[in-house]
Amino acid sequence: MYGKWDILLKDGYIVDGTGQKGWQGSLLISEDRIKELPREEIDGDYETIDCSGKVIAPGFIDAHSHNDWYLPLEDAEQFTNPFIRQGITTFIGGNCGFGASGFQKNTKYLREICNNPFKSDLKIRWSSMGDYFGVLEKSGLTANLACLAGHGTARTSLRGYDPSVMSKEEMKEMLKLLDEAMDDGAKGVSIGLQYEPGIFSGMDELKEVARLVKKRDKILTTHARASSCVSGTYPIKPFGKPHNILALKDMIQLARETGVRLQYSHFIFVGERTWSTFEESMEIVDKALSEGIDFKFDIYAYPCGGSVISVVLPEWFMAKAPKSYRSKSDLTRLHLEMSAIKRMVGFGYEDIQITYIDDPELKKFNGRFITDIAGELGLPLFETFMLFVERSEGKARVIQYKFFDQHILEAQMKHPASIFMTDAWVEKAGVQNPASFGCFPKFLQLSNENEILTLEEAVHKMTKAAADRFNIRDRGVLKKGNAADITVFNWSKVRDNTSRARTDMAPSGIEHVLINGSWALRDGALCKGDRFGVILR
Repeated sequence: MYGKWDILLKDGYIVDGTGQKGWQGSLLISEDRIKELPREEIDGDYETIDCSGKVIAPGFIDAHSHNDWYLPLEDAEQFTNPFIRQGITTFIGGNCGFGASGFQKNTKYLREICNNPFKSDLKIRWSSMGDYFGVLEKSGLTANLACLAGHGTARTSLRGYDPSVMSKEEMKEMLKLLDEAMDDGAKGVSIGLQYEPGIFSGMDELKEVARLVKKRDKILTTHARASSCVSGTYPIKPFGKPHNILALKDMIQLARETGVRLQYSHFIFVGERTWSTFEESMEIVDKALSEGIDFKFDIYAYPCGGSVISVVLPEWFMAKAPKSYRSKSDLTRLHLEMSAIKRMVGFGYEDIQITYIDDPELKKFNGRFITDIAGELGLPLFETFMLFVERSEGKARVIQYKFFDQHILEAQMKHPASIFMTDAWVEKAGVQNPASFGCFPKFLQLSNENEILTLEEAVHKMTKAAADRFNIRDRGVLKKGNAADITVFNWSKVRDNTSRARTDMAPSGIEHVLINGSWALRDGALCKGDRFGVILR
């Protein structure tokens, strides 16, 4: 009846991912599938793991990842193992407008495509999504991957970072590239409106993209134009609407007009003065949901996040780059705007930490804050900031702080439209984003210790809710016949061990992880061997 390669996870607390109350039982795996969920004891010739006192849950799904840029690397394990230690078995890649594929063949802008906020040492040897998937399947995947097509990637392949309005021919070709990527299995399209080239895209262009995604019955994810009450992506008007409110309304209106399913990426509130806009923001979200707009958002568990140093720069300045880096008039205007934004937002240079810059003279400052670096160099804060911008072409990696307070995080965790993610990647050197190492365990820890969510609710937001959102079949729920992506953890002992001083500490309490029925983590130790992840088209 049972094969010698069957695995029995015995006598655990089954939390199936649906959000419904769990039960005491066992889970039998046969090859790469869940064979049974017996409540009574069974006999057979199989490997048995005692899960008494442990939770048996579906493998966690990282709903917003950038690991599509790291999975093709020969040493992919060093970049993905920290996520597996969190219990993550599946990544949703291609976010914020940047995918590792889906661009024009033989483009002359390959350097710009690779020089994105999430770049790795990836040597691209494909153009289509199908070819990219083929390379991954040949080399093997350390975890499962579902991908979005990057609007910014497709656009860049046609015209680089040209800020002008696209021609009809360019628009037609860009939509064709995105459509072909979805033909190859992309789950939808992502847009990144605070990065080049998405920052240059008008609403007419975005509506065309949204209509295409709606026609294909896929999902559109968005890194919105602003996450703070004042930003460089909207005109600064005294007593005007907060910019993050305008950005939210713009994206909801896009969904309202096109009917597209909209996923609002990393719903954050940057700067202490932005926190007061939270209640209004959620009222806007709730009104949209009451209208039947298909809107959800994703969140991470830390009041900080990784990006590139240019993410805080205004559209007008980026449109002129790199000439603007050395223009006295542009720098004077930028200095004044950033000084005003600091006063109005409550976010400044002291909240920007350089995590990685690959510059022979500046890399010694990796891990240091702009204010600290300025003191050592004897330079004004603005000049120090711009030194890192110019020397990295705006791509120095940073962690920024003051993204929300505890009240905002807990309220978002409870909201029915929220799902969980990391929005993180592992740097090859420098300071790490703590979300790469402890984000999902922290969600579990907060849910338990602060009684924010029940165990079943927390697991649902990191499993079935994400699988449903991105149309991932046979994962995210423990049931007979589904893929055997399994995470076993100790609900009372799961801990995020990262700190401001040590952002790269492994969590506690995540005990076993199986990906497609094969061991990825056992008794808290990573398992070496073949790569068992699959592409989820």
